[in-house]
Amino acid sequence: FDPEEILHAKLVFLHVLQKMHWSVYCVNLVHGQIDILDPSPWTDQQQKQIHGGIAHRIRKRLNDIFQSFTGGRFIDFSHWGLPYVPVPKVVVSNDCGFFTMLFLEHYDGENRKLNINIDPLLGAQYRAQLLYYIVFHKRN
Repeated sequence: FDPEEILHAKLVFLHVLQKMHWSVYCVNLVHGQIDILDPSPWTDQQQKQIHGGIAHRIRKRLNDIFQSFTGGRFIDFSHWGLPYVPVPKVVVSNDCGFFTMLFLEHYDGENRKLNINIDPLLGAQYRAQLLYYIVFHKRN
């Protein structure tokens, strides 16, 4: 895609893997913040510990990339807040990657919520559905 496409985006998603754990960062131009969608059942303290350092680096580096890519025309989000969005939490820790794929597909950033219900107890079913989709997609 070209810089013009990104300049008209309302939401920009980044799938993040850190210490064998997946989460989603969403540059939310509707609300002027970077939403963090994390499916792990961390305590508030653990969440700050996991995302504290990396969230600020992601925000700065991603902003620098967008400024470079668009010739400085993209809004500067280097100081935006990094709120955690309430999302369903996994029951099996290995399901975090599959839950984040669902978040990427179903996150409504304008209303800051998912547009489907995700049942944490159905992690194995989501895993099977997503793997089936990936393996048997017509472009494979």
